[in-house]
Amino acid sequence: MSGSPLPKRNLPRVHVVKITPEIPEESLSSYRRCYMGISLDNPVFRGKSLEGLLRWATERFEHCLVVTGDYLRRHNEYILNGSDDVTAAAAALAAGDAFIESAREVFATAPAGKVEVVRWQDCLAFKEYNTSRGQLDRLFADNPAFREALRQDAKAFVKRQLRNGRELATREDEAVAISCRYLLEEIAVFSALSENGWPVELYPGAELHVLVEAAKGTFGQLPEGLKTRVNVQLQCGGIESQ
Repeated sequence: MSGSPLPKRNLPRVHVVKITPEIPEESLSSYRRCYMGISLDNPVFRGKSLEGLLRWATERFEHCLVVTGDYLRRHNEYILNGSDDVTAAAAALAAGDAFIESAREVFATAPAGKVEVVRWQDCLAFKEYNTSRGQLDRLFADNPAFREALRQDAKAFVKRQLRNGRELATREDEAVAISCRYLLEEIAVFSALSENGWPVELYPGAELHVLVEAAKGTFGQLPEGLKTRVNVQLQCGGIESQ
């Protein structure tokens, strides 16, 4: 995406809440490149808040990769709508199309050459994704601490849906199992992005518990990209991330 710099407007304030693993905030720009994963149902990735996040990123990094989490969303279609594979994939990709169209003006006014938008399936095509996913699947099968940490994040997602009044289309234990598959796919993509020169993730919400523990060295052998990955938890105005 290219265009003139984002216009000076009254945008929500963006600030760093936490960096994992802990490094000085002023050292972030030395990484030069960052990525921002887009959760399509999260209101923070709309309008002025999205514009504010992109401004923050492009003022500190030379290049920001915007990763649209559309195809990943098919797992949620299984959990919340009971969709089959074909229907879930179609709904997820349609949501991605809608997001990109709605954000087109914001992306078009980003500083020239600084923002690139990709789809989730682009990331699944990285050869490093398959390697990382295989390692994570084995870790999930063989390492009880990793499995429990991942399940903790999966259970938190399911409970959050119920707390927000969403009905599950599957049994709760099945929803947790599907959410675990979602997380394994997501974390493998994070690792692949890191290996491909995108080690810094910007996200307006808390880091996954399993990745906080991974950064502490809790689980021993991890995919290579996770060893060099940095997560930057941001807060955008008063909007709570979902």
